[in-house]
Amino acid sequence: MLQEAEEFLTFSNIINEYVSAIMIGLDLNVCNYDHQIVWDYIISSQEAKIRGFDFSGTARWRYSGFIFSDEIETSVVYNTRMSQKRINFTISHELVHLLYHLDAENHTFADTKDVLESTSTDYLVEFQANIGASAILLPEPVMIKELKAGTPIPIISDTYGISEAALFNRLIQTMQSQFLVSYFAASQTAKKIMNRYHNGGKAKMMELGRNLEKKSLDINPFYEALCL
Repeated sequence: MLQEAEEFLTFSNIINEYVSAIMIGLDLNVCNYDHQIVWDYIISSQEAKIRGFDFSGTARWRYSGFIFSDEIETSVVYNTRMSQKRINFTISHELVHLLYHLDAENHTFADTKDVLESTSTDYLVEFQANIGASAILLPEPVMIKELKAGTPIPIISDTYGISEAALFNRLIQTMQSQFLVSYFAASQTAKKIMNRYHNGGKAKMMELGRNLEKKSLDINPFYEALCL
């Protein structure tokens, strides 16, 4: 688990600084964040397209989406039969592949639903893409703002279009990597935060937000500007 925590911290810092820089350039901040604007920026800057496709047969249940690049175009394709939050995560996941993994040797990444739910480093590029997808939908400065405010998880989920399951994993991974908390302790705290009205969940949520802010002030050069 130490390997997962270290990789989460490393790539989380990379993608959060990238998204934060985009936010500054597009006049976004912790109060007006919109992942669609960031998607549009990435797609435009990378000269790619996003396309929905009605997968048929067994593919409709197995695949969430894929990205491919050829001499004609680079396309992010998602399964239209999924929920909107799953679509959001899939598109964001594929955009991370576009930014960090697509190259002359790797023209295609196809992602199953299991891949998008994985928290293992067994396949590093997919692990990174999941970290990045969560950060695009909910950048760390924005997450910190909501945690400090004690915003209920269902409201965070609906506001930013990210599933509660993805938020749960994000909380666990954040506590493990940032504060060297064991998986058991992190998962127990995350469960309390998810159900903030019991066992001091709201207080733990707000405390986590404050502690994360101290870390971000040292790590993310754009953090303070995004919070003004």
